[in-house]
Amino acid sequence: MAFGLQVLTGLLMLIYYVPTTDQAYSSTLFIIQNVPLGSLLETVHLYGAYAMIMLAFLHLFRGYFVSAQKAPRQMMWVVGMLMGLVTLGFGLTGYLLPWTVVSKSATDVSIGMLGFMPAQIGALLTFLIAGGGSSSAELTRFFDLHIVVLPAALLSLLALKLYMFEAHGASEPVSGIKSKKDIPWFPTVYLYFAMIGSVFVAFILVASSLFPLNLPAEYSAAAAAGYTPQPEWYFLWVYQLLKFASFEGSGIYYALGAVTVLLAGFVVLPFIDRGTNRNPFSRPLYITVGLIMIGELLAMTVWGYLTPGQVIPDAQAVELIGVVALVVAGLSALAFRAHGRGLAGGRTTIAVRAISLPFTNWGVTAVFAVPLIIGSVCLANLVSILSSGTFSSVMIGANFIVVLGSFYAMAWMVRSLMVVYRRSQP
Repeated sequence: MAFGLQVLTGLLMLIYYVPTTDQAYSSTLFIIQNVPLGSLLETVHLYGAYAMIMLAFLHLFRGYFVSAQKAPRQMMWVVGMLMGLVTLGFGLTGYLLPWTVVSKSATDVSIGMLGFMPAQIGALLTFLIAGGGSSSAELTRFFDLHIVVLPAALLSLLALKLYMFEAHGASEPVSGIKSKKDIPWFPTVYLYFAMIGSVFVAFILVASSLFPLNLPAEYSAAAAAGYTPQPEWYFLWVYQLLKFASFEGSGIYYALGAVTVLLAGFVVLPFIDRGTNRNPFSRPLYITVGLIMIGELLAMTVWGYLTPGQVIPDAQAVELIGVVALVVAGLSALAFRAHGRGLAGGRTTIAVRAISLPFTNWGVTAVFAVPLIIGSVCLANLVSILSSGTFSSVMIGANFIVVLGSFYAMAWMVRSLMVVYRRSQP
């Protein structure tokens, strides 16, 4: 859904966007200021990109914790990792296209990292990504990558992964609970997906309406001189690592080497972790390592945002990384111990809650549409009132109460769709 949203908004923006250094910014500004709903269009495209990258990270770690890479789905994992890298490529290339001082400076930082790779590899990658070295060639190359090469790569990998999915089927649930009957893809699963996708698009539209894009200043050498460049949030953790004092100068090779090894380890994980056990509760080390990685990723991202352009002393770096690792490892150990005690007395009955497919209960699903429509209309009214600048406390209060009431009614109906499975576990 996120990719489809990006394709739709991107094609509409292509009607007006001009990929040259003297018109990229002005054409983007024209879309925002003069095209009907142009500001919403640009903002939805930006937030949709953020959502797509965030969902890729969530999907990666979800797959990691449930060991989705186990046989016979090893190559599905590898293809999925390549799709994740292509998604990051979308973020990198698309960020430059408005040609703002923020996007150009951040992109130059990202491209500059390639210069620290081995000479032949770094020069080749720099040429493939940024062109001959001029700003005009860089923008043209990023534009071509963003609208032609990367979409073709992603769709090709998606087709390959879907083929593998058809061959191997969905992986068995870790809980051991299996459906007693086959669930048809159409219309049941399709309508379920349509419902979830509609909620996703609604959140993007609401966020884009309440927090529209504020285009930074146009790029120029003078403007860039007074700006501290930082990459976007999805690359910020790497950039923060490079700011450690030990990695300044020639030490940057070790930092980039460590990041490369980590990335390669994720790609070849199915061939490292070759056991058959997929139960997270019986794999404490595997789960703890994953939790530590998430903790470090979040800590480094927030830390990088708070310390733009600052060199981080080694002692401070070791302290933060060590504290995060120890805290996460300690909490993980406590969680596994508590789980072990709960099962120590013999067989324990565990209640596993799950949402049943809503279209297996047509009555509740039909009634669900009523508060959904009413709440959507009132939420749209709230956005319109708050963005108009002319506030009416009565109208705001009335719409807000109806929205809350609709959400409560929908939550109550979703609860009625909840299915509780009970199973015994030794």
